[in-house]
Order: sequence, then structure tokens, then C-alpha cells
Amino acid sequence: MFCSNTFAQSEQGKINRDVWYNFMQAYQDLNASLFNHIHTDDVLRIPIDQNQILVGREYKDSNLNMFNLWNEHKIKQRIQFSFTNRIQKGDWAYETGIYRLTRYSGFNPEHLYGKFNVTLKRMNGTWQIYMDADTSEDATVNESDFLKARILQ
Repeated sequence: MFCSNTFAQSEQGKINRDVWYNFMQAYQDLNASLFNHIHTDDVLRIPIDQNQILVGREYKDSNLNMFNLWNEHKIKQRIQFSFTNRIQKGDWAYETGIYRLTRYSGFNPEHLYGKFNVTLKRMNGTWQIYMDADTSEDATVNESDFLKARILQ
């Protein structure tokens, strides 16, 4: 049991470094290149609230457009994650949780929340997002949900 738990924590640390810390940095720095780099070339992006599926290049191009718009408007933001489940086997991982996106304009930050589920794939030794789906559940996901899960430090 000890070895298994240590291995799982070690893989979670690698996933955090490869995916989640880079995800947070990309959002903060408005860096589309870094953001696209943490996704596989054939990534599936499913924004459930918009009833869409974006695949591969289509999603990565939409990221470039979105990040360019954010840069034009000098958006200041920060995204954080808390996890409800983290499962890993071999070169695959599945993780669920809550994100909190904070946008800063003036003195009043705005918080946006959503539930996410991702499938990660280890490619050439590096973890990447293979499938990413999220929903705000009609804006019912909130700070309480975020705090109940395990917050990524």
C-alpha cells in the first residue's frame, strides 16, 4: 500500500508540473502557446454549457483567438483548481474537480466557477490534456464547491 500511495503521489506531482501549473501560468500570463502546449494535438474540448465539441487544431486555433482578445483587452486573471477525484493508470489519468477563475477589473474581482473533468495522456514522458469538459451547471457551481475539494497548492 505504501509504495502504491507514494507512486500515486509522485505521478500527481508530475501531472501538476506538466499540466496544472502550466495551465495556471498560461492563464495568468495570457500565453496561448504555453496553453496549447499542455494539450495533445488531437485534444477533445467539450464546453458542455455551449453544447459543443472542438477537436484538435480547431480548439487550439480558438485558444489563440481567445488569448489574443484577452491580451488586447489587457485582461488580468488567475485560475485555480480543486480536485474531487484523481485516478491514474499507466499513461492515462482521469481527474475531476472545480475551477475558480478570478478576473480583476478595478477593485472588485469577479469569480467564475465550473466543474471540470479531464482525461490526461502521457506522451513521450509528458502529461497532456487529451479530453477536457466543463460546465457551470447554470452558474450553480460556487465557492463552497471549490473549497470542499482538495485545492491544488
